[in-house]
Amino acid sequence: MALTVVSGVPGVGSSRVTEAAVASLDERFELLNSGDVMLEEALGSGRNVEGRDDLSDLAPTELRRLQRRMGEYVAAIAADPDTHVVLNTHLVVSTSAGFVPGLPPEVLRDLDPDAFVLVEASPDLIRERRADSDYRSYRVSDRLGIEFQQSMSRTAALSYSTAVGAPVALVENTDDVESAAVQLAHEIQRAASR
Repeated sequence: MALTVVSGVPGVGSSRVTEAAVASLDERFELLNSGDVMLEEALGSGRNVEGRDDLSDLAPTELRRLQRRMGEYVAAIAADPDTHVVLNTHLVVSTSAGFVPGLPPEVLRDLDPDAFVLVEASPDLIRERRADSDYRSYRVSDRLGIEFQQSMSRTAALSYSTAVGAPVALVENTDDVESAAVQLAHEIQRAASR
């Protein structure tokens, strides 16, 4: 089993960077998005959601159940010795009840990642990207809130890293997606070779 967790706060562009990075790698690398997996599970079980943004409005216990199902699903795919899973997720989730872990302890145990990669940019750049987005809604949109989210994401990465003994790397998504994707592809390949 091999698994790299890629994360960034909403609006940093981690999904685009991760898609471009995995597209540049061979077929052994499989990209999964935790929000997509959780949304599929939520829709299949009749929960009242229409999109990924609606997941954060669920009761914390419901969200945690979906996180657990996602972890089980991803771990099952990553169990294939010929597959290296790249999981795009949020390490901290902003909900209507406050911030909650993106990878609760039981999910982290199921996944047992080999590496974590944080995708980051300046809070001002993230704020601009959030303002330009017409397909997502964001609970936090001010500079201080974005700084707080990034700080919490870094703290979560260190905590998760300590729990499973996996390294944390940083990729900056400041200039263009292509250069960030090259950096990320390198980190994914490095994790796969461990």
